[in-house]
Amino acid sequence: MFSTSWNAPSRNLTCGHWQTEAEAEEDLVRFLKQSQIFVVYRQVDGEPLWKHHFQQFHGVRADLLLLPDSKLLEYGWQYGAIVIEVKRSGEKIGPGLNQALDYTNAAFYIDGGVAVVPTFAFLFPVPKQAEALASIMAHQHLGSAFFSHDSLHLYCGESRILSLLDDGEVRLGRMDIGRRLGAR
Repeated sequence: MFSTSWNAPSRNLTCGHWQTEAEAEEDLVRFLKQSQIFVVYRQVDGEPLWKHHFQQFHGVRADLLLLPDSKLLEYGWQYGAIVIEVKRSGEKIGPGLNQALDYTNAAFYIDGGVAVVPTFAFLFPVPKQAEALASIMAHQHLGSAFFSHDSLHLYCGESRILSLLDDGEVRLGRMDIGRRLGAR
């Protein structure tokens, strides 16, 4: 008989120990600012670039908008801006992924009205995904962001995009995801 006696984290729920979204966001922002590889914007308003005919028009607000700083560019980052939607621990990931998908289809406004269209949208704190959902996420440039061993990891589907280690080391991952044409 199949046994599930060990407690693996559910891929369908946010992970970690944060009781509130605010606590999760504070810890994430603290770590990102310490890394000094992003310019961090919080609670950034945006608007969709297009909508489906059955959707009502509404603005969006990303919890975090990250622009690469010169240090990250020196590491070889050439993939633009990132948005992150933050949730508290134990939440279902479906609604947050829908928000993140909306963010990849939006322009966010920063200093002086500059519009930024993100390349990737991540949901935090979410473990690395697998199988069918990971494939859909990779194609849509959606990802999961989570802490593990005092480091922050950003995955797009099953591919690591970026890891920020607690000692300041930056590791870039595979970036050729979501570019296939035709049948999959």
